[in-house]
Amino acid sequence: MAYDAIIIGAGPGGTAAASVLARAGKKVLILERERFPRFHVGESLIPHINDELRAIGVWEKIEQAGFMPKLGAEFVLGNSAASTSVLFSRHLAPRHARTFQVERSRFDALLLDHAVSNGCEVWQETLVKSVAASDDGVGVTCLRGGRTHELRARWIFDASGRDALLGRQLRLPKTDLGLPKKFATFAHFHGVFRNDPPAAGDIVVVRVAFGWCWFIPLDAEKTSVGLVQSLEHFRATGWKPEECFEQVVAATPELRRRLAGAARVSEYFFAGDYTYRHLRNAGPRWLLIGDAAGFIDPIFSSGVMLALKSGVLAAQAAIAADRAGGPLAKRAQRRYTREVGRMSAVFLQMIRMFYDNHAFEVFMSPPPSEAMERALNHLVAGNVHLGWRLRLRVWMFYGFCALQKYFPIVPRLGLAIAAAEPSAAESGLREARQTPRPI
Repeated sequence: MAYDAIIIGAGPGGTAAASVLARAGKKVLILERERFPRFHVGESLIPHINDELRAIGVWEKIEQAGFMPKLGAEFVLGNSAASTSVLFSRHLAPRHARTFQVERSRFDALLLDHAVSNGCEVWQETLVKSVAASDDGVGVTCLRGGRTHELRARWIFDASGRDALLGRQLRLPKTDLGLPKKFATFAHFHGVFRNDPPAAGDIVVVRVAFGWCWFIPLDAEKTSVGLVQSLEHFRATGWKPEECFEQVVAATPELRRRLAGAARVSEYFFAGDYTYRHLRNAGPRWLLIGDAAGFIDPIFSSGVMLALKSGVLAAQAAIAADRAGGPLAKRAQRRYTREVGRMSAVFLQMIRMFYDNHAFEVFMSPPPSEAMERALNHLVAGNVHLGWRLRLRVWMFYGFCALQKYFPIVPRLGLAIAAAEPSAAESGLREARQTPRPI
């Protein structure tokens, strides 16, 4: 069976690429291992994803789907001593003034249905066993309904997420980007304390000594809550993941406050071994999309946006190569890899800032000017194509972050002292071996 393009994975990146290809008249097959709808983490969108959602023609469907509006973001210290908020409408164009918090089971199913409405074919509960790629095309062997299928296509797009099927099969070199490995524990809750309207739908990020916790309102009742910590810290506690989550909540004032009246309504989920990036994202007939190309710490909710943007870029690259009558030229391969890496690098720099205590003090302080506040709003909103004026302000911000280590240009927040207190509390809890309290 022959197709113009086969896409491995029906997440946002895969379905974005599929819709672009199908709208260009290509015959597209999506191979998905699971049955939709299915649970997935990564529930907070950022405004600069709106452009891609409009480009693939799905924005109006999302607006009508009843997702929780997200107007900004709040960052809070675990000891409740300081907080800062970002309101998107203050400095962004109307099309970027809001976005949505999305339960991924519904959001991903909506994008998949949209791809089907554009003419894509979908095989769910299909396991891809192998891919053979050459300059002339690709062959895919997959298992569906107990039967093995041999498929042919001109293009293969790997949107398999952190499974990174092609990356593993082709043994592509990758880097951990110099960041410590992370471990996440998360679940859905009812009765979580929320900010007052209009900020009731905003994401709240609570910074603790060894990581951070997210609060993402999904609807009137349900909130996604997750703890991201260094793998080293998690292993040192000696606790099971869910026990560690509950003990960290017990030891952290801001988390206790927000979860005091909450009840967990889902099982716990876990994810580990976070940050990596493949050093090559494209070949003559294959392209890596989203998490299959690389995954960075989700602190600034970049995952879905990078998946959608890379999906659209990958599809456009293949369409241009088809127009030229051949495989993806080496220059185009390098250009795609470079662009995916460049977008990722914008968030990587922000992530390094977030985990550096001195830089984080600058981030949590009022910006010295409205121009710098505007630049930070654009960063948090996911603008990876800053003009030179905004880039200048961003460079100044990171310059202040570097100076803060040596000269206190903003007030010290005592993060190092605050960092010791939760650790001591957790040590006592661990020694007592208390039964985890229900949340």
